[in-house]
Amino acid sequence: MTSSDKIQLPLRWQFLPEQEHPDRSVRWRWKAYTQAGALAMQSERSFETLTECMEDARARGYGG
Repeated sequence: MTSSDKIQLPLRWQFLPEQEHPDRSVRWRWKAYTQAGALAMQSERSFETLTECMEDARARGYGG
């Protein structure tokens, strides 16, 4: 590794339930943060199930 190579630390992923109004159903979103705590990316939409949410996050780099 040369001094110009940057070490890429893994992102920290968070899966968040949101309550939809007026039917009070739960939808899911994900967010990914850098090790410094800055938001790196987030889901563009909400998902009906946590499984769908996690599949979308995996398509964008989530490895959990």
